[in-house]
Order: sequence, then structure tokens, then C-alpha cells
Amino acid sequence: MKNKTLITLILLMSAITNAQTLQDYLEIAKENSSELKIDNYNYELAKEKVNEVGNNTKTSFNFGYFIQRPETRVGSQVAMGGIRQQFPWFGTKNTEREMINSSADAWKYDVELSERDLFYKVKEAYYNLYEKQAITAILLENKQILMTYENMALAALENNKASFSDVSIIRVQKNELHSTIFQNYNDIEALSKNFNRLLQRNIDEMISIKDSLNVTDILIGNATVNEHPSLFKIDQINETLTFEDELIGKETTPTIGVGLDYIIVNEIENVSVVDNGKDIILPTVSLSIPIFNKDYKSKKNQIRIKQDQVISEKINQKRLLEMALEDALLSFNNSVLSVVAAQKNKEEIQHAININLKAYETGVLDYENIVGLQLQKIKYQLMEVEATKMAFIAKATTEYLTN
Repeated sequence: MKNKTLITLILLMSAITNAQTLQDYLEIAKENSSELKIDNYNYELAKEKVNEVGNNTKTSFNFGYFIQRPETRVGSQVAMGGIRQQFPWFGTKNTEREMINSSADAWKYDVELSERDLFYKVKEAYYNLYEKQAITAILLENKQILMTYENMALAALENNKASFSDVSIIRVQKNELHSTIFQNYNDIEALSKNFNRLLQRNIDEMISIKDSLNVTDILIGNATVNEHPSLFKIDQINETLTFEDELIGKETTPTIGVGLDYIIVNEIENVSVVDNGKDIILPTVSLSIPIFNKDYKSKKNQIRIKQDQVISEKINQKRLLEMALEDALLSFNNSVLSVVAAQKNKEEIQHAININLKAYETGVLDYENIVGLQLQKIKYQLMEVEATKMAFIAKATTEYLTN
């Protein structure tokens, strides 16, 4: 017996030690999330592309062999080779680097958005599990109460103070609760597995859910959507378009070319000439001017249109976020009102139940009435749980939209 008690205590201590909070689950989800890892990889790849800018790729080599060797006073030219390097106009590379860097920063906001989506899903799943577990606890408690009424009715039946129909009414409602309890067990099992899948860990991991949640613990201040990552992302895209517009302007600037030619010269035999047979080194400079390039005007117009489009997208996105926030605040306020109403009605019904039970001490108990009152109490208990869950989900929605 002592061993069993010891084992029970060890298990209870282990459960307390390993109990995890909602914040713990959020951290686990963040650490394990493959979606977040993918977004982070995309961000890193985009940032890495910045390092590609600055390399001069337009390098050309040439070689030629003189079939008919032109003669010079120092000898005949045999062959020539050269190298050319093209350089963009001053500031072009820097503008291109800024554009790619700005474009990469947009991925940073995708990471933030994915994290917000993940945290909201974890919170929603957590509160759904809370609801099912709280409902199960309520139903188990009321099933026990109905069993007490059943025993009272059976005892009264022996004294002809109750009828068999009274017992049957109680048993029918008790069986209904029994069925609903096991349905909730099935729901809890499925929700727990999906919760673990959301955390991307073993589906059989134990989950610790708070026994009770109190809407009075929730505070929602004057929240705004101005800090939402989707709005910052649109601003980032607009900044990228500004750099792209500047880069297109660079297309009208010249390209500078620097080169070096080397000509092999044969020595003239039996002639004494200064620099006889000396090879020729010829530095060259070129300037490429895009005289016939007219498409940059169209490209500039396209950028203007895209910028106008982005401004409209931000206005529309902010409007949608504000509508969602208003809905969340409305849901929160209505849920709190429902919780308060359910608590008051639950207390009134319990008061009526207590009065009926006192009548049992002095006379015959109206079992149909008291069972009806108990079912009404269950109704408001479940309403309180559901409204509490909805209030916390509304809070999670405001956090997704504002924090």
C-alpha cells in the first residue's frame, strides 16, 4: 500500500514538474515549425543574393591572327590578343545592391507573418482543448449529481414518495450525459493529437491545459493595426520599387569599357632599327552610349503604376485588418457579457435547486422539476465555458492583428 502511495506521489510530482504553459507550447511550436524554417531559409537566400552584386561579369577576350601580315617600320604584325572589361556608370552597382537588399527585407515580414499565424493556431487549439476538458468536467460533476438524485428517488420509491417514472427521467438524463462525456473524450483525443501535430512533435505527448480560465484576467487596450507586418511588407515593396525606378534611370547612362591589346611583331632581319621586332601594347578606353534604347520610358511608367497599386493595396489591407480587429473586439465584449449572464443565471438556478432540496427534508421532492433545473444549470455552465473560450480566442485575434 505504501509503495502504491509512493508511486502515485512520484507520478503527481512528475506531472507538476512537467506541466507546460501556453507560452511553453508557443515556444515549442516556434522551435519545431518547418514553415518558419522554410521562410527563414528564403530570407537568408534573398539576403545572400546581395553578395552577387558588384562582380564585373562583362569581361571579354579576343585573339586574332594576321593572314596577311601588315608591315611596319619595326617589323610585320603576326597576331594580336586583347582583354576588355565593361563597367556600369557610377552608382549603378550601389543602386542595384540597395534594390536587392530591400527586396530581401520583404521576406523578413513573411517570417513574422508566419510566426503570428502559427501562434494564433496554437492558441486557438489550446482554448478549444480547454473548452472540451472543462465541458467534460462539468458533465462528470452533473452526472454524479444525477446519480445522487437517482438514489434519492429509489429510496423514495420504496416509501411510495416517488414513482418509477421519476427514476426513469433521471436515468434518461444521466445516460445522455454519459454518452456526451464519452463523445467529449473522443474529441479531446483527436484535438490533442492535432495539437501535437501543430507543435510538430509526437502525437502521443501529454498536454497540460489549465483547469480554469477567467475573462477578468484579460485586458485589451486601445489597439491599432498600424504595426502589423503585412503593412510593413507593403512599405518594403514600395521602397524596392523606388530603388528599381532609380536603377532603370541608370540604363540611360553610358557604359565605360577599359581594355588592353597586345600585338606580336616579327623582327626585320638584317636591319638595324630602334625597337625592331618589339611587340605593341595598346591600352584602350571605350564609351557605350544607349542612343537607341527607348524602352526605359515604358519601364519607368510600369514602376509608377506598380507604386500606385502598392499604395492602394496598403489602404485596402489596413481596412481589412481594422475590420477584423473590430470584429474581434465585438466578439470579446459580447463573450464577456455572456460569461457574466451565465454566471448570474447559474447562481439563480442553484438557489432554486437548494430550495427544492430543502423541501425534500419535509415532504415529497418534485424530481421532474429538480432534474429540469439541473439541466438548466448545465446549460449555463456550458454557456460560460464556451463564452470564456470565445473571449480568449478574440484576445488571441487582437494579438495577431496588433502586437
